[in-house]
Amino acid sequence: MGVVPVGAAPPRWQLYAGMPCWIELVTPDVDSAREFYAALFGWSYEQRTDSEGGHHLLALHEGFPVASLRTTASGEDAKWRLFLATGDCRAACEQAVERGACVTVAPSRLDGIGTKVVLEGPSDAEFGLLEPEASWQFDVGLPGTLMWAELVTIKAQTADLFFQDLFGYTDAQFGTENHLDYSVWYLGEESVLARVSMLREHIDAETRPHWLLYLGVSEEVGTDEAVRRAVGAHGRVRVDPYDSALGRAAVLRDPTGARFALVDPSRAPVGDAANYDPYED
Repeated sequence: MGVVPVGAAPPRWQLYAGMPCWIELVTPDVDSAREFYAALFGWSYEQRTDSEGGHHLLALHEGFPVASLRTTASGEDAKWRLFLATGDCRAACEQAVERGACVTVAPSRLDGIGTKVVLEGPSDAEFGLLEPEASWQFDVGLPGTLMWAELVTIKAQTADLFFQDLFGYTDAQFGTENHLDYSVWYLGEESVLARVSMLREHIDAETRPHWLLYLGVSEEVGTDEAVRRAVGAHGRVRVDPYDSALGRAAVLRDPTGARFALVDPSRAPVGDAANYDPYED
C-alpha cells in the first residue's frame, strides 16, 4: 500500500498521508479487553510479535484486521491510540519532533501492518504514525470498526496548526469558542478527523487531552442495545446514548478503563456536520 501526498493520486488507489490507518488498544489487562470486544463486536484474534519482541493481538472483524491490543508499560493507563498514515515513518517522525512533538514509544515494526511510532503532540495528546507494509489491511466504516475520531484538547489552535502543518489538512469550523469549538479536518474533499476544544468549566486536575475513537454499531443492533451489551460485558457508561450529526452515539469505558465511543451512523440526520462531543469525562 503506497502512501502519497494529497493530490498525487485518487484515494481509491492510494492512502493519503495523514489519513487514519490503524488503531491500537494499550491496556494492563489484555485478556479482559479481548473478551469484552469479542462480546461487543464479535472480534476474533491472532497473536503477532513486533520487531522489539513485544506481543500483540491482532483483532479481526469478519476476517479483516481492525485493531491491535497490547499490554501497557508499567503504570500506564488503558487507552486507545490512533495512527495516521505516512510514506516514511522516520522522516515524518523527525518533522513532527521539529514541530514540537516528542517520541513516547520508539519505532517498531509489526508484521503485516507496518512500521509505527508513538508521539505526544504539542497539544498534549498522543498520536501514532504508521508506514504501512504492502500487505496492510484495515477495515473501517463498518459495524465493529473505526468510524470516526476526534482530538479533544484545550490547546485547540495549537493542535490545528501542528497537524495542518504536518499533513496539510484544511479545516471547517463549527460552533463558537464560548459554546462549542469543533473543527473538521479535510484531505482534499474528504473529511478525515475532527478536533474538539475543551470548555474550561469542564476541566479539572484529572482531565487529559485525548483522542475519542468512534466504533461502529449496526442498524440492526443500534446504539442503545450495544450499550446494554457493553454493560453486560462489564463496560461502564460515561455518556448515555444521544443523537448527533454522526448518528446515535454513546461514550463508554471498557472493563480495563479505556475510553471509546459507539455510533450507529444510520441514525445520522441530514445536514450540519458539527457534532457535540461529550469530552468532559
